Amino acid sequence: MNQLLALLKPETVIFEIEGSSKEEVINQLLQKAVDSTLIARDDRDLVYESLMAREKSMSTGIGSGVAIPHCSVNLVDELKCVMGLSRKGIDFDAIDHLPVHIFILLIVPKSKFQEHIKTLAQIAKTLNVKEDREKLILSKNFEEIRKAFSA
Repeated sequence: MNQLLALLKPETVIFEIEGSSKEEVINQLLQKAVDSTLIARDDRDLVYESLMAREKSMSTGIGSGVAIPHCSVNLVDELKCVMGLSRKGIDFDAIDHLPVHIFILLIVPKSKFQEHIKTLAQIAKTLNVKEDREKLILSKNFEEIRKAFSA
């Protein structure tokens, strides 16, 4: 689980994401990226358009309560990551049709997309263990996330 933990900071986690739609969730995650200065405020709309274009081609709800909305843009020079958690779960058009509880937003530099495909796969693998996902969903602060990852 270290790969995902290495990408996160306390200021890049939303512990109870609000919303009832994919668009609302992506907007909240993206706003967190702006508020924590991962992306410039002026770039927000372009990143949102890129994320939604990716979702239109195929949902990033990978199943088991996990979604990894992502896009590659020329607006960043390194991988940016925000995580949102939802105890109740939100419909995200996941491949298994189940509500999503863990959202990992990745904004990837276009020039390094191939390098980051491996990161995407590692994050998906990290979140593959049901008990680990449950600990993560119940986390109330960054220390609890850290403990969930190290257990």
